[in-house]
Amino acid sequence: MISKIFNLIETWKCKRGIGIFRHWNREDFKIFHSNIYKNDEAKNYIEQIKDGVIDSMVEFVGYPTDFVDNLLDDSKTQLITFFHNRIDEKGRKFKGCTLSFFREIHKNRFDKIDLVFEDILVDSKFDGEVNQVRLYISPLERYLANDYDLLYWDSSDKKSLEIFQTAYKDNMYFFKNDSKQKKWKNWKLKYFSQFIDNSIQH
Repeated sequence: MISKIFNLIETWKCKRGIGIFRHWNREDFKIFHSNIYKNDEAKNYIEQIKDGVIDSMVEFVGYPTDFVDNLLDDSKTQLITFFHNRIDEKGRKFKGCTLSFFREIHKNRFDKIDLVFEDILVDSKFDGEVNQVRLYISPLERYLANDYDLLYWDSSDKKSLEIFQTAYKDNMYFFKNDSKQKKWKNWKLKYFSQFIDNSIQH
């Protein structure tokens, strides 16, 4: 009962742009670990990701860069990474990580960019290679109007493959090091449907 109430509240908040999650974080993912980057560490990492992966993504489709540049160049922008499992509508299993860039606009309401790397399960194993990358571009004002942009890349397009592979492997390396040092503890594990214990992740 408590879990149902918490999830209903969180879904309500998500639809109204309250908190850092968007509906794709809640509906699709089972999160088993997270890291937050602070201060100079966040700034340096944001610069690296922007100059490599994100610039490549927007160049593929000629996406206008005004909002992307403004958010990622803002000193107030923060970064959290989420490591997750996902099963898509075709029943395929993925493991991956989300780099979530967010900037507070109003109290607990944020502009967001989510960069999602995923590795697909083949023959009962993940090979450690990224198979698809999604970039959600979600200004708060547009999200409240149920509007956002989604850019997509998959491994059938070899362009910039190396950049995506390197970024994904770097993030999985950070996760493995962090999870060895300390077991992930989050009170939400008990109540929220989007979280799972990292001891049972694939």
